[in-house]
Parts: sequence; structure tokens; C-alpha cells
Amino acid sequence: MNVLHLVQHFKIGGLEKMAVTLMQKSQFADSSVVVSLEGTLSEAIKDWPQLTSLGHRLICLNKAEKFDLNTVKKLSEIIKQYNIDVIHSHHIGPMLYASMACIKNRQVRHVSTIHDAWYLKSFKQRLITKALNRLTKIHWVADAQVVAKDFFNETAIKTDKTILNGIDFNQFIGINESDARQQLNLPQGVNLVGCSARLELGKGHFALLRILSSLPIYTELVFAGTGSLHSKLVDYASTLGMLDRVHFLGNVQSMQLFYSAINVMCLYSQREGLPLSILESMACGKAIVATDVGGIREVLTDEQGILIKPGNEMGLKTAIVKAINMKQGDCIREHVFSIANANKMSAEYDHFYNGLSS
Repeated sequence: MNVLHLVQHFKIGGLEKMAVTLMQKSQFADSSVVVSLEGTLSEAIKDWPQLTSLGHRLICLNKAEKFDLNTVKKLSEIIKQYNIDVIHSHHIGPMLYASMACIKNRQVRHVSTIHDAWYLKSFKQRLITKALNRLTKIHWVADAQVVAKDFFNETAIKTDKTILNGIDFNQFIGINESDARQQLNLPQGVNLVGCSARLELGKGHFALLRILSSLPIYTELVFAGTGSLHSKLVDYASTLGMLDRVHFLGNVQSMQLFYSAINVMCLYSQREGLPLSILESMACGKAIVATDVGGIREVLTDEQGILIKPGNEMGLKTAIVKAINMKQGDCIREHVFSIANANKMSAEYDHFYNGLSS
């Protein structure tokens, strides 16, 4: 079976990593491709060097900013060139273009993974989703039970399957904390609270900066990721007088090093599906502090971390202090290994592909 995974771009994020891992772990890996609507191949490789291992199976369409019919034509050409049987879209933009391509190529089956349902709060996005679901046959998969529920509540469309995101446990193994900090040029002898997320609105970076002054003086923040808010976050930390306690690492190529270097992983997001950063950090044995949004509670118990309500910054501070003292290591890794293994995820998707009818 030949599978085409379609994403919006190759900026490193949970959705993009999940799609690439899924393709690599699939039994159909050798006959599959992963395609981004936006960007060029050189841009993708520069930001994410590991993608070079995909060789000719990595394709970038460099789509214009607005809707572009020529992109549908390009997708159709790729479908014919690689004799694609299944196009697997990730999120609404790719879902739209995959649906249009399937109208022109009726033999291709369309699988779409819903990574979160927050975008459906928009009337326009709901309308597009429901219209495409009527025009074409889409096989819907949710990455968490709560995402499937939210998707149905917004669209009245029932998902065909829920498959939890999984990670490659060979890539995420905790190493010596001191060595990891030395390689990332991070301080020794302090507690580091990490956040692995794009520097964009809704990810909780500003709230973490606000509470930092009320945390013990030997506690510092480490942000891994890039985004449009970088300069504003630096300025905000400086205004608060906290810049010397905040470390902006930018795009970290070895996330295993990042998770090994920190004491607690904190994701104070306003919305999520099932974020890979939570799973990856647990695989490295780290305690979690996260907002109770999306599918996080489906993988996190009181033994691996602490859930807090969105907007509860006082609770965030208390949770971080408590999480620093939680038991960590293999007990956390073993838990996430049992529920979020990339091999299991890929096998479930392969089985799903095999059972599709056009």
C-alpha cells in the first residue's frame, strides 16, 4: 500500500513529528511519502536536519499563502507518480487539499487525523469541515477520546477510530542530567522547569514568566522552540527582572538532551490535542505539570504529574514546586511506554488503512 502523509509545513511541532514518525514506523514506510503544503525542501532541511533521512520521500509544495488550485494539481501529480492508495491528512488545511485531490482521484482513500478540535469554534472552519465530509468520503481518526467527543459536538460527525499518539522510545531515553546541561550550556545546581512548545500565543510562556519571581530563587525556566513571540518574551522577562533566570534555547535538535536536562516539563496551554512533548518528556522520566485540556488526562495520572485548570496561575506555581519533588525516572517511563508507543500507533493505523473502503 502506498500512503501519502500531508501536513501544512515542516516546522518542528508535535503534529509534524507524529506524521513523520508514523510514516517511518509503518509497514508501508518504503512505499510512502510525506508532503508539506508550505515551504521549500531547503527550508525544511535547514530547520529540521533529520528530515534528510527521508530522501526522495520528502516533498515540499511551496504553496502560496491563499487557496491555490495549482497545489491540488501538484498533489494529483504526486498521487499518480507514486501510485498512492491512501492520502492521510493532518489538520484542516491539509484536509481541505486532500479532499480536493480525492475528488479528482476517486480511487484514493482519505484518512484525516484530528489533532485537536479548537479550530472548529470558527463557523467558517466548521462549515468547511462538514461540507467536505459530505462531498467526499473522509475516514476520521481522533488522537484522543476527548478530541473525538469535541469533534462530534462541533460537527455532528462521528470519528471512525481513536488512536493515541505514540513516540519512538529509542529516541527518548533519559541521560545524565549534568551532561545534558553541559551540552546545552545550562546551569548546574538549580531546578530547571522546561517548556517545549512553539513561542506562540496559547502555550503559556507569559504565565510562566509571571510566576517565576514567586518560585524559589534556585528555580529557572528553559524554553525550547522558536516562534513569533520570541522578542516579546525576552522583553517581558527583562521587564520583570527575570531575564537572568530564563534560558531561550531556540530550535533544539536533540530533544532527548532537553528533557534530560530539566527537572519538570510544564505545558500551560490553553488548548491541546494530545501533545507529543508530554509523552516525550515522560519517556525521559520527567514529571509533568500541565493544564487539564485536550487528551492530556488520558495519559497522565497523579503518579506522573499534576493537572491544573487553565487560568489558575496560583495553582501553576504550587504544582511546579510539588512536581520538582515527585519521584521520577523509570516509573514514569514505564507508564507512558505502556500506552504511547509509536510502534503500536503505527500498527493501529496500518490496520486501519487495510480495512478502508473507497
